[in-house]
Amino acid sequence: MYKRSLFFVLAVCAIWSLSACKKFLTIGPSSTSINPTTVKDFQEMLNSDSLSKCHFFMLDVMSDDLLLSDAQVAASTNYYLRGYLWQSLIWNPADADVMYNSTYSRILQMNIILDRINSAPADSYNTPQNKSIVISQALINRAWYYLQLVNAYGAAYDATTSATDPGVPLVVTANNYALLPRASVAEVYAQVIADLKTAVNNPYLTSKGTDIIHPGKASGFALLARAYLYEGNYTSAAAYADSVLATQSTLQSYSATGYLAPSQLPDLVTNPEILLGRVTADLAFYSFYTATIMPSSTLTSTLTTSDLRYSKKFSSASRFSPATYAVSGGNTMFFDNSVGVPEVMLIKAECLARNGSFAAAGTLISTLRKARLSASTFAAEKRTYTAANILGYVLDERRRELFYHGGLRLFDLKRLNKDATLKKDITRLNTAGTVIATLPAGSGLYLVPFSPTVLAANPNIVQNPR
Repeated sequence: MYKRSLFFVLAVCAIWSLSACKKFLTIGPSSTSINPTTVKDFQEMLNSDSLSKCHFFMLDVMSDDLLLSDAQVAASTNYYLRGYLWQSLIWNPADADVMYNSTYSRILQMNIILDRINSAPADSYNTPQNKSIVISQALINRAWYYLQLVNAYGAAYDATTSATDPGVPLVVTANNYALLPRASVAEVYAQVIADLKTAVNNPYLTSKGTDIIHPGKASGFALLARAYLYEGNYTSAAAYADSVLATQSTLQSYSATGYLAPSQLPDLVTNPEILLGRVTADLAFYSFYTATIMPSSTLTSTLTTSDLRYSKKFSSASRFSPATYAVSGGNTMFFDNSVGVPEVMLIKAECLARNGSFAAAGTLISTLRKARLSASTFAAEKRTYTAANILGYVLDERRRELFYHGGLRLFDLKRLNKDATLKKDITRLNTAGTVIATLPAGSGLYLVPFSPTVLAANPNIVQNPR
């Protein structure tokens, strides 16, 4: 994936960056050693909140959930605008794909841990329990990163083609300096599932981590449910969703007095829904536009303005201005990409819907909606769930709950396009309602292209067709 010198630079920078551990966590400061060797060193690597800070906003830009103003579209071109319009060219020659680079740098950190921990010297901290927990948490982190990458740059999982569909380079050791080609989508999924199963089979790993940046078994089960859902293995997805909900099923009420949409990672600490904290704080978009984004008309109509997920995250439209995304911190937009209970409930509901258990699926949807609507709005809601309509209700609820969630909507569009009854073309409209771009169902433009800088570093990576 990277040349030897680049791997070394990333390793040094990654380990040194761990000294900036957030004070809101009840853990000690991280080691500043650039040569971690002890179990304690590896635990301190996992203590960094940088592992929860991601760069997946481009995936949300490419979905059908947001709208750019006419002025933003008319502004100077940049990779966000080109991604928004699904153009063949997204990256200029010198553009750095922060999503790709930062994710592999975090995978590198996990690989350093996994490569070295079995050679850690004997000391008071090197116990079977401490060692196995570090291994499990590194595996869960690595699995999450790879599941994101393969769905960003690879095709949606398809049992008939994924053995040959190109995914992403699969680097599972820090000592491999070869310029690896893209592993198949099936191979990446197999690695993700194997890592997660190894992690959750650890008897020392507790259901929930010590805080939102340390994964526990529940987050591993949740990611297994997500991976199997994407594979179309609804029996396994439902089973792992049940494993989560058996121990963690609490929802946070959006109508609770004083509830505010989170605008930084520490805001998620007390949220009972969070299984594994993940956030994207996007600075680059603001540097281009000094403005935020707007919800698309289809997201607004699906969500509806009476839903608290709308009113808590968007400023209301008026005669003089449209609705805009309101969750920001100064000069950036904040997006919660965490693995959480609501997604697990919706995975379970989709599995139930697909096997005809519409009443049970409807109960899960109602439980979630009760936490997302005002009491009066929920009480006035009159729905009848049937075998014919339940899947549509579940998929709409996924969109309401998981918009701007680090690509989950884009991933859903890709996998649903495999179903002739669910696939659809999506379009971009200007203010006048004129179509300015169209993305046909199943188009290769759903896949993020590799930037020229990535291809230059590794000529063995085959570009996605555009």
